[in-house]
Amino acid sequence: MMQYDEDFLRELNQKVNLADYVGNFIELSPRSNGDLYGKCPLHDDKTPSFSVNTRENLFYCFSCGRGGGIIQYLMKYEGLSIDEAVQKVCRLAKIDSEKLCTSETVRFLRKMKRGTSQKVIEHPVVDEAEYLRYADEVPAEWLQEGISAATMKAFEVRVDNRANRIVYPVRNRAGELINIKGRTRFPNYKEMHLQKYINYKTVGTMDYFQGLHLTEPFIREKHEAIVFESIKSVMKCWDCGIKNTISAEKHDLTPEQIRLLISLRVDVVLAYDSDVCYQNAKIAEDIRRLARFTNVYIIEDQEGVLGGKEGKNSPIDLGGDIFQKLYENRRKVGVKFGL
Repeated sequence: MMQYDEDFLRELNQKVNLADYVGNFIELSPRSNGDLYGKCPLHDDKTPSFSVNTRENLFYCFSCGRGGGIIQYLMKYEGLSIDEAVQKVCRLAKIDSEKLCTSETVRFLRKMKRGTSQKVIEHPVVDEAEYLRYADEVPAEWLQEGISAATMKAFEVRVDNRANRIVYPVRNRAGELINIKGRTRFPNYKEMHLQKYINYKTVGTMDYFQGLHLTEPFIREKHEAIVFESIKSVMKCWDCGIKNTISAEKHDLTPEQIRLLISLRVDVVLAYDSDVCYQNAKIAEDIRRLARFTNVYIIEDQEGVLGGKEGKNSPIDLGGDIFQKLYENRRKVGVKFGL
């Protein structure tokens, strides 16, 4: 079953005259207020309780409480699935559902795309052989952090012994290799003036989420995407059986990442590290943009179990039980967040 945003369905409901369609099956009579009334076919209706509001193109039964537009009518009265109802409305209106692109969601996404100040830099696909040359080893330090060897295998973690880095592939939604990322193994990397993380290839526009090529089926199953900062958090969740997760690689989102999240048509849970303030202007703006089109929740360390700003811990760093408690207390936020 496809997921449809409310703007799409609201617009589609206006494409067919409901009174004309329903009038083929129910005898409708006008009332003084302009509405049409008839007997509801789904129950023993001795007096007409089924009404059609011709101004709003909506129906409502005052007896059984059913109501909505043409799509809801087809689902409730003809037993169609939402996919079947959408396709039937498109046939009745003689339109191509794939070309119905004037909803507020699509207009907003196009506006965001036009408003992107930076030029989109494509990601060239990297030869898989380049990554396979690194040692197929399990880094002990990540095992100690609670990531199992099996999970590291699933996420293709390897070791660059020459540079003393843990490496893992960066893949796009389709699973194509677009970069290789390395994490130094030197504990004193700051004193050595080394970067903690590096990209082995030129970084293109951030229009992807780490791990999505593996976790998208679970995201669709749960109808929810939990967004972490790091891929290690995604791996730790994977070990805990929580697989509807992705990594943004940072705590603010690009316009391309926001568009991708909206296109998934699932609830979004932001699970940033404990030192991140959701009231930050950029993060709050990300939340408001997302909240226009989907349910958005934030996981906060209100009781300080993660150590707050000093702790800099991910919500999953202290284990699945702690994460579950934080998740259960997640807070829903809306389009006025941070204002």
